[in-house]
This record gives sequence, structure tokens and C-alpha cells, in this order.
Amino acid sequence: MVINDKMTVMQVRPNYSIVYQFKPLLKLEKKHIKTQKHFIGFIKEVSTNWKDGDYFLKSQKGTFAYFNLNGTKVRLLKKSKFGKEYLCWQFFGPGNVGRKTAKA
Repeated sequence: MVINDKMTVMQVRPNYSIVYQFKPLLKLEKKHIKTQKHFIGFIKEVSTNWKDGDYFLKSQKGTFAYFNLNGTKVRLLKKSKFGKEYLCWQFFGPGNVGRKTAKA
């Protein structure tokens, strides 16, 4: 389970990714991932002083979320370059917190 687990914040660089030194760990609670809007609000709140660019949250189960910061805007990506959906999308929506949704 990724809720209440600490996730590593990774900053994407041109040729590699590094642990973000100013906020290396984040802990998500159920209230942060009720919906996509709640999650983006949480990211905006914790990233107010972060540099613009791409970041991802790494959990024990894989990449939880990948997002781009540009000023006050947060753009949450749904799928990786290889077409794999990021784990966060399994948690958005009423009744989905803490469990996976069925894929069509």
C-alpha cells in the first residue's frame, strides 16, 4: 500500500534523475489522493519553492506520479513514455482510496 508510506521525490534532469535534496521524502494520506484535484492541490502546497521542471514520486511499488511544475501550474501525467499508467490514477475517485480500480 502506498498510502502513509514515505515516497522519494525525484527531480528529472536532462540525462538522469536525482533525489530532490530540498524535499527528499513525502508522505501521502488518504485526503491527498481523493481526487486528481486534491492531489494536484497537495503537490502545489508542498512544492511552492521548488524549481520548475519535471518530478516524480517513487514508491516501493514503482513510480506513483510524474508531474511538471511551471510557476504555479502543476501538470500531472497519466502515462509513461512506454504507455504504462502511473500508480496514482488507481486511487482517484470516490470509493477508490486505498484500492485499485478495475481496468476496462
